[in-house]
Amino acid sequence: MDLFTSLRRTLSFEAQTSTYRLRMCSSPEELKAIQRLRFVVFNLELREGLSASYQTGLDQDPFDEVCEHLLVEHAASRTVVGTYRMQTGEQAKAHQGYYCSGEFDLAPYEALRAEFLELGRACIHPDHRNFSVLSMLWRGIVQYAHHTGTRYLLGCSSLTSQDPAVGLQGYRTLQPQLAPEHLRTLPLAGMACQAREVPNGALPMPKLLSAYLALGAWICGPPAIDTQFKTIDFLTLMDLQSPEMAKRRKRFGID
Repeated sequence: MDLFTSLRRTLSFEAQTSTYRLRMCSSPEELKAIQRLRFVVFNLELREGLSASYQTGLDQDPFDEVCEHLLVEHAASRTVVGTYRMQTGEQAKAHQGYYCSGEFDLAPYEALRAEFLELGRACIHPDHRNFSVLSMLWRGIVQYAHHTGTRYLLGCSSLTSQDPAVGLQGYRTLQPQLAPEHLRTLPLAGMACQAREVPNGALPMPKLLSAYLALGAWICGPPAIDTQFKTIDFLTLMDLQSPEMAKRRKRFGID
């Protein structure tokens, strides 16, 4: 039995429409299909992602084998068209640690480890980028959080840029969405955005980050530059139990 198979949880759930089917990734073959989708979106479409992925046609890293993966499958073609990667704080402690800890100081959150669910590698194929697929993925995340007893969703939200001035412009734009003081942190040394001049005006946010903010997500502090993935990342946090979050989830149909 390989590491991926041996670490799968017993959780199994599905949701289906006439067009799409949501489920958990359950085999190495499905994981490879997810990694191919991520390569298409991150490397080929967005021109970001890991350089090594161009050799394999797969976006893959050591976290893939120890995390859970949600997938949405197109029913007619049986191809994977959407995905999220997930791990609880306890899973992170037992294996590779948090992915986000490679960019941010997560020490302020140690007391909340048992309540954390880390999300990452979110993507949807451009031909299927619609509310139906996104809402199915979000419903899966909420169901998984309930199953694991986790409250906070944590992850990196990215700008496709390596310009620190753009990162600081984004941070200035996002000031109204800053987390409460006790839930803020900073990038690791050497990964913070530094620039002498910052462009004026608000920076338009990527659609996924805008969707998180619409659901009540917070930004935990200044962004980090990820030179390996070629993005600027904001540590993003969502409290599933906040009254405001409960209202917004109902509005978006993801309870």
